[in-house]
Amino acid sequence: METVVYEGSWRKCDDPEKLRCHLQKSVLAEIEKENIDEKTGKLGYWARNYMKRFEKCLSKLDSDELENVLGKTGPAEILKAVRQHEVTVIDLGTGNKEQKLAIFLSVANYLCKLMEKKEQLDLAVIIDEGPQYCPFMPKGIENQTMEVISELCALGRSYRLSVVLLSQGIAGEIGINAAIRRNLNTQFIGKLNPLDLDEAMRLLGQADIDAKYLILMPVGDFYVTGKMNGSPIPLLIHFDIPDLNPAAGDES
Repeated sequence: METVVYEGSWRKCDDPEKLRCHLQKSVLAEIEKENIDEKTGKLGYWARNYMKRFEKCLSKLDSDELENVLGKTGPAEILKAVRQHEVTVIDLGTGNKEQKLAIFLSVANYLCKLMEKKEQLDLAVIIDEGPQYCPFMPKGIENQTMEVISELCALGRSYRLSVVLLSQGIAGEIGINAAIRRNLNTQFIGKLNPLDLDEAMRLLGQADIDAKYLILMPVGDFYVTGKMNGSPIPLLIHFDIPDLNPAAGDES
């Protein structure tokens, strides 16, 4: 499957069913090429089993799921759109978890390649729901997304790339992997889940902050600690959050 995907000819398919046929034909051909017995010219049991399993899995994908991976826009085009419009949002809400992480990986790996070529990016990457991409115990493709986020953070300091991770939790099952958190040089700490109090107090140091306030903080209030804070103690800042759901008849 990886061989067929990286080869790229599937991108010429212009509808989901053509993509399905192309994948089936190409992947089965790869399995056959890699597993045919040179002496007998026949396929062994395991190769035939792989083929049946692949066809079964492919048949479970409906047209909408195939449509999601049929996109024509690559990382270079996305970066071009960012340069033109200054702010570009990639909405991954309709895909499943693996699709979201795979799309993120393609963009993040492209940015890493540009930095390896010594290119200054002048770019901020804002990742919502950060624990989905670098959880405290990564599994499968999460290991890859965690590694590339770590690389973005490490290289970004030299190539004008800012990485911002948004998360409803700090540590543990509700938070971000500790290895990634150590790569972040500034933290904005807002209203907390009680499970995060201990970690938050460690980040805020010995400042005279009432832990109960961290649980009851109003929307828009954040403590800032780290490099962006010029003070030796955490600073409390406030953002006015506009009402996104005004009362009926209110035109303001």
